[in-house]
Amino acid sequence: MKVNVVNEGVKYGIIGGLLFLLINFGAWGIGSTATFVSVIGISSFIPYVIIILIVMGLKLRKANDNLLPFKDALKFAFVAYLIIALTEAVGNYVLYNFLDHDLTAKVFEISREKALKMMQKFGASDQQVEDAMKKMDSEAKQTTFKTVFLGLGLAIVWNFVKSLLIALVIRKEEKFAE
Repeated sequence: MKVNVVNEGVKYGIIGGLLFLLINFGAWGIGSTATFVSVIGISSFIPYVIIILIVMGLKLRKANDNLLPFKDALKFAFVAYLIIALTEAVGNYVLYNFLDHDLTAKVFEISREKALKMMQKFGASDQQVEDAMKKMDSEAKQTTFKTVFLGLGLAIVWNFVKSLLIALVIRKEEKFAE
C-alpha cells in the first residue's frame, strides 16, 4: 500500500495547528496576561509537534510496507510544519490585532520585568541593565503584519531543520541485495 505522504502531512499539520490554537487562545482566554506568557513559554519548550510527527511518521512507514524513503519522510514532516506555521501566523495575527490590541504591550511589559529580574539575578551591572532596558523600550510594541510575516519566514526555516531531523528518524530505505 502506497500512502500519500503529502495528504498525511496536511492532516497532521492541521492537527498540530489546531493544538497550537487551542493552547494559545485557551491561555489567552483564561484572562491573565502573566498566565498567557507562562503557558506560551512552557508550550514552546514542549516538543509536542515533534512527538506527534515522529509517532505518526512511524505509523505511516508501517502502513507503507515498513518503508519510507527519506524524501517522502521529509515531505510528510515539512508539509505538516508548513501548515502549522501558517496556522500559528494567522492565529497570532488575529489574536494580537483583532481580539486584544493591547496584548503585545502587555506581553512586552511582562517580558521586560522578567529580563530585568534575570539580569539582576546574574549580577549584571547597573549600566548593562540600563542599556538593555533602553534597547527593549525602543522596540515596537505592536504585532504588525510585517512582524508576523518575518516570524513566519524564520519559523519555516527552523521547521525545515526540524523536518530534516524527523525524516532521519522515521525513514527506512529499501535494501538491495548485492
